Amino acid sequence: MQLKGGAMIKVMGRTLSKDLVIMIVLIILYGVGISGFCLFDLRDILLPISGTILYITTVGVVLSSKSIFNNLLFLSIAFGVGFSAEVIGVQTGVLFGDYSYGANLGFKLLGVPIVIGLLWGVLAVSCASCVCQFKPFRRYPVLPSAILMLGMDYIMEPVAISCGFWTWNADVVPIWNYICWFAIALLLQLIIKRGGFLESNKVFNLVFILMALFFSLLNLCS
Repeated sequence: MQLKGGAMIKVMGRTLSKDLVIMIVLIILYGVGISGFCLFDLRDILLPISGTILYITTVGVVLSSKSIFNNLLFLSIAFGVGFSAEVIGVQTGVLFGDYSYGANLGFKLLGVPIVIGLLWGVLAVSCASCVCQFKPFRRYPVLPSAILMLGMDYIMEPVAISCGFWTWNADVVPIWNYICWFAIALLLQLIIKRGGFLESNKVFNLVFILMALFFSLLNLCS
């Protein structure tokens, strides 16, 4: 694999755009993940490395951005906001409710996997990008983007619980979780809009689609 002109990559004698290569890698990655998680014999093998998928996704989002600096800046802000909220939630139960994280998402700090902080940022930029594909929402993307983030959490919850990513007291997801999720999602979308971080590209859109497919299909397989 050889870089050519910065934005092009030469693969097996063919020159492909950087974004196309990133998209192919992500499609393969999520395809393997979906297949592996749906086959229960492989699920136990894949569970301990689940967080790796999101780490690679984050790298893809950053590399595909038109302004890597701006993208990294927003992801850092989103990490700070999301991770701090999760720590408060895990340690006190004031935010989200009474829950705790398992071991399958990798290294934890103050009871929260590092990868969860990345999830907030990646999900925020991908939802904002998708919403901006629709002309009626381009001027006012904050609310629909936050709603889209909330919808993703809704389909994530059953899969995350069954895979041991996190657990809830009495195995019940409280309404307060969704209220807090929406509030933080709304804040992140406001930061994207007001801070000039709004960007729409094919990789961001694909990330949302792959995440939605991943959790929707795993819900059907469970």
